[in-house]
Amino acid sequence: MGTTQQMARFITEAKFSDIPEPAIYAAKLCILDSIACAIYGTTRPLGKIITELVDEMGGNPQSRVLGTSIKTNAANAALANGTLGHSEDFDDMGSGGHQAVVLMPVALALAEELSLSGKDVLTSYLVGFDIFANVALNMGPDHYAKGWHSTSSVGTLGSTAVAAKALGLDEMQTRMAIGLGATQASGLRGNFGTMTKPFHPGRASQSGIIAAKMAGKGYEANPNIMEDRFGYAACLGEQMVQLGNMTRHLGYPWAIMGTGKEVANGIDIKIWPCCGGTHGSNTAIIELLNNHSFSSEDVESVDIITTDNPSCMAPNLRWPKSGLQGKFSTWYTVASLIVDKGRLDLESFTDDSANRPELQSMLERVNITQEETIADRPNRAIGGESWWDVTVNLKNGSQLNTRVPGHGDTYGPYTNIQVIDKFQALAGTVISPSQVDTLLNLVMDLENQSDVVQIMDAATLGLAVKA
Repeated sequence: MGTTQQMARFITEAKFSDIPEPAIYAAKLCILDSIACAIYGTTRPLGKIITELVDEMGGNPQSRVLGTSIKTNAANAALANGTLGHSEDFDDMGSGGHQAVVLMPVALALAEELSLSGKDVLTSYLVGFDIFANVALNMGPDHYAKGWHSTSSVGTLGSTAVAAKALGLDEMQTRMAIGLGATQASGLRGNFGTMTKPFHPGRASQSGIIAAKMAGKGYEANPNIMEDRFGYAACLGEQMVQLGNMTRHLGYPWAIMGTGKEVANGIDIKIWPCCGGTHGSNTAIIELLNNHSFSSEDVESVDIITTDNPSCMAPNLRWPKSGLQGKFSTWYTVASLIVDKGRLDLESFTDDSANRPELQSMLERVNITQEETIADRPNRAIGGESWWDVTVNLKNGSQLNTRVPGHGDTYGPYTNIQVIDKFQALAGTVISPSQVDTLLNLVMDLENQSDVVQIMDAATLGLAVKA
């Protein structure tokens, strides 16, 4: 049995009763977090553009756009919600990319259109998560290092899996959907630091719905697209793809739980609204600030050595010229944390903040190099060990040093209370306090909801249908 068929069989056969409680709980937290990020995204310039576009495009009033009064077809609602959710790069991430911001829009849009239950939402979401995470883990580092944004290029397969499960496609239809999804896979890292990066998950969400709906109507594709010599793995993965491993752990264990190096490593709920590639060094700076008393005026230089290629993980932005670009600059986030004494939040990435003389001065004193013994290896984009060794050199001659793992804000240390606080802060910028409370309670009790009508009522601003 080929990889595509094995993926399709897993998608079609998975049941809610197969899923352990820890995976269900983690999925609810991810969905909650990504909904809040999307609601907040409506306040941002790119959010206003994408919602205006979707409103103008119209469509059958099947599904709602979060944080708005817009109702449109499921595919366009997913496009908007995926884009909104990634507007600040504050949404969760896991093996190979940002899962929730691709999967949540599909699961909710189709659940609203088809009157699916909360159990259906969770099942389709977790099936999609497993496909996304296991494919990403086994595409090898060349995929990301070459410039593919795996949130989109792999995420399209995850969103296709969500949609195929939600629509109840059979095994062959699901193989066709995977073929249609795979041919739409894209997303270029050259667009990091621009409005187009958030468009990637939105487009991936939309593409998954289109692929599954086309397959459900009988549209055909290569039923073996993953393993074909001109197929997905061959064209997007190059030399280090482990095709056979993409299906070996599907559902055993569920990837969202994270159980080690060989299988997908769970989720990170973000503490900071910036590229995950910066979070290891951010954690190190926070640790040093908590343990020592110093300010930016005391710092001669900051020397950082990492196993990760900093230009790859937080791409191409040694000298960011805007707050948005600062989200994708390890140099910027380190400088900002030192200047602002441990604060790194949404206000840290405004243009006014980025252009402060004291921040620009600190930026010049941050140096990052890749650890010499691995500098000639492919970037450790997915899987493997990573660390950041950070030394703050003070003007009085003393040195402060720490070493931390590559990602410092993983789901484990980020408490449930912090996730809820983040949700309330983001969602509360747009919807009322009573809606925030209702939405929180409904999502955290998702498996007991007969449909998602009340959830969408709480997450939106009323109804304005565009035919």
